[in-house]
Amino acid sequence: MARFVLARYDGPVMDETAEWVQRLAPTIQIDRLLDTAIQLIEVPSPTRDAGAAADRLAGILEHDGFDVERPVGDWPQAPAVAVRYDSGHPGPVLQFDGHLDTVHLPFVPPRVTDGVLTGSGAADMKGGVAAMCEVLRVLRQTGALPRGSILMTAHDLHEAPWGDGRQLNAIIRAGYVGDAVLIPEYLADRLAVTGRGMAVLRVRITRQGAAMHEVLGGLDQPSVITAGARLIGRLAELDRTLAQQVGPGPE
Repeated sequence: MARFVLARYDGPVMDETAEWVQRLAPTIQIDRLLDTAIQLIEVPSPTRDAGAAADRLAGILEHDGFDVERPVGDWPQAPAVAVRYDSGHPGPVLQFDGHLDTVHLPFVPPRVTDGVLTGSGAADMKGGVAAMCEVLRVLRQTGALPRGSILMTAHDLHEAPWGDGRQLNAIIRAGYVGDAVLIPEYLADRLAVTGRGMAVLRVRITRQGAAMHEVLGGLDQPSVITAGARLIGRLAELDRTLAQQVGPGPE
């Protein structure tokens, strides 16, 4: 079960952003944000079957007065959702991207207890998708986007091993891509502005000779399982090494 905490960030802000925070914070409607998240969570959407959740999101955005696009993205069972908000002035495109599918666990309906929203996909990541919607509303209401535009996208086929990412790849190929992307997944009290990226590896370990049962090969046969275990150990060691490297920027 995931959790979506309803709270404002009251920590320190950089001087140049303080004015914007003071201007925009009062326009964020927590009740509206909560209602959006609840509406999304109450629609079951296991990976490969998020069509109803995508329809629900599209309906919410259309009700708010946004022009909604539904790119198929190689997955006609659940067309993706896309909304563009343009400032009217030339500039970069900031994309908000989120997935609507959830892992294949028993469905848990939304519930709010002591200011905490729980339910299937609340943090991973329908709460984040609801936050994306609220950003669009606030920017339109305040006219705070000085230039450029916002692109919001939401899709299926994220959670492995059931999802293979094909829909996201397809909508990117179709032109639904920004100059920078923010992904509001999981709970955090800081906005990450740099990252090490991600690599997906497929490793194949083999030995010489034909495939055979271990009782036929004898004890002297090379062990691919042992080789795999050593590889995992070395990757874990690399992870610990990289964790010690801190990038530039404020603490």
